[in-house]
Amino acid sequence: MRSIAVLVIAVFWAADAAAWEKGRVSTANGQNCTMQETGQVGVSFNNMMVAKLERIGAEMDQKIDEVLALAKQAQLTKIEVQSYSYNVYPVSSGFPPGANLPYQYSGNVSFLVEPCAKASELMSLLAAKGYSANLNVNAYRQCQ
Repeated sequence: MRSIAVLVIAVFWAADAAAWEKGRVSTANGQNCTMQETGQVGVSFNNMMVAKLERIGAEMDQKIDEVLALAKQAQLTKIEVQSYSYNVYPVSSGFPPGANLPYQYSGNVSFLVEPCAKASELMSLLAAKGYSANLNVNAYRQCQ
């Protein structure tokens, strides 16, 4: 009998915990509150080869343009570059001294995306093209 009472109490607590409003709610002091979501998509480029060091900036720009084109295809209403970085190093093993060395680089770009509900479509398109990508969504309640 005691286990049934514990089960009933646990069910009521679980129901209360799950009963939060994702949409618009009003507070006791008359404010209207809604959940706001911000999304970021990060794309990584690893072990990319480039023959001339001065081409790396142009190659990163090309990668960013490719992601922006996929964002249009995913019908995102907003996509902005938040940050990017890359690390460059010469590929020196196996080349004789004095030879023109190719360079290898790894980089990443972070994009702000809206709406978050369409960000998963962008992730699918990036994965289909072989990109290494991740999605980060942050939600918070904003009251006015």
